[in-house]
Amino acid sequence: MKTALKLIIRSIGYLFLIGALQACSGNSQLFSGLSQEEGNEIYSSLLEAGIPVEKSLGKEGVIISVPKQMSSDALRILQSQGLPRAKKTSMGEVFKKESMISSPLEERARYLYALSQELEETLMSMDGVLSARVHIVLPERANPGEVLSPSSAAVFVKYENGSSFPAYVPRVRELIFKSIPGITGEVNTSISVAAIPSEPRGDACLPLLWYGPLALSEEDRIYFLSIVYLIVALWVLSLGIVWLQAKDENEWPEVLRKLKLRIFK
Repeated sequence: MKTALKLIIRSIGYLFLIGALQACSGNSQLFSGLSQEEGNEIYSSLLEAGIPVEKSLGKEGVIISVPKQMSSDALRILQSQGLPRAKKTSMGEVFKKESMISSPLEERARYLYALSQELEETLMSMDGVLSARVHIVLPERANPGEVLSPSSAAVFVKYENGSSFPAYVPRVRELIFKSIPGITGEVNTSISVAAIPSEPRGDACLPLLWYGPLALSEEDRIYFLSIVYLIVALWVLSLGIVWLQAKDENEWPEVLRKLKLRIFK
């Protein structure tokens, strides 16, 4: 009986160990090398969508991990929200000279890129904006003596579905119009704004069931509960064996005495 009890207790320990190893190896790394701000934004977005996400700190930055079976859903949710956001380059980084002399074409390209980056950063600070791109055309004279072509700009904005950003499109045009030098004429003709809503997020939320700190999908719930019930059953069985060892065999229920005689004939 003591040998059987030790075997049962050892089996329970193995089950716990296997479950812990599966929990540790069941995550897939989505992103690494993120800043704290980027990691927090992705972490909160996935939690809000019902994804059990894990955030850890690595050598190169924040690491975001999710269960392997939910990695595709997590990527789809983040893509619909424009995450992780594209990193913007500051004006100082763009105009940092790596050589003593820069050609006029290089200076012009740096200036256009820096100006568009600053405008994109301004648009990203507006509520509901997920991503923004600004394309600028400055006045240019193709041949000497020709009239300069007027400046113009094209703006693309992807905003969160249901937000009030479309109501601010006229203000966005005015903002771009006053930020780019050389723009003349009407605002509506010089500035083109394309505002596209993101996909609805209602279907993105996954139906998860929370068991304490664990979040499980419907397909994993039966597997998880089966393991829990098996462990509880083994624990109850071990308690019963301990109780029988503490009792004299004559005090055992008649059914158990007959069962023992059949097993140990």
